[in-house]
Amino acid sequence: MRSIPKLILGELRRLIRYKILPVSLFTSIIWIIIFLFISKEEARNIAPLLIFVDISMMSIILIGASHHFEKQEGTIKSMMMMPVSLGEIIGAKVISSMVLGIESAIVTSAALYFIHGFTFNYLILLAFILLAGVTHAAIAFILALNSKDFTSTLGLLMAYILPFQVPTVLFYFGIIDRKYEWVLMFSPSHTAGSLINFAVADEFKMAQVIAGCVYLIILTIVLFKFFVYPKFKSNAVRG
Repeated sequence: MRSIPKLILGELRRLIRYKILPVSLFTSIIWIIIFLFISKEEARNIAPLLIFVDISMMSIILIGASHHFEKQEGTIKSMMMMPVSLGEIIGAKVISSMVLGIESAIVTSAALYFIHGFTFNYLILLAFILLAGVTHAAIAFILALNSKDFTSTLGLLMAYILPFQVPTVLFYFGIIDRKYEWVLMFSPSHTAGSLINFAVADEFKMAQVIAGCVYLIILTIVLFKFFVYPKFKSNAVRG
């Protein structure tokens, strides 16, 4: 466990090296500019979607880029020679990927406060962001581990976005009727987005909150245990 801080530091350096953190910060600046030109109510409605996009998209891109660059550089084999467990390596990557979601939430929350004087329950939002971040990190690993290079990872990402994230965006804008919300909850992205929306709006539908949290926790455990860990170990051995 003492090796995890060093592993996390290495992953955070890759955030800068692979230009993921600068891109995320630039995206957050765009969100701030948007908030300057919309009303308080519009900002309240769109903020959860912006946070959700950063958590889901950026974590997938980060883990995908990191995984394939590490394969090219032979970093994964080197890490396997270190006195650290495979679980610690994966855990460090997951934690570093969540930095982007937290950074986005901080910037968005600050912009909402200073521009529109809008506050909400930050602790609950943080809890939901961490849960959504871990789930999407698992999804990111699955996409990266089942692709040959970063370009093919982006292709798989697009294949994931169409059925699992586009309906969520359409739901946010009222194009998909609210009567289908429970059906959309089968999508981990929609469930994560709904939890974030509850925290920002400070209006909790307890049945959906409980069901959503339980669903994401179980899904994350299943994905890491039966898909990510075995596949990552196999890929690391092959290099």
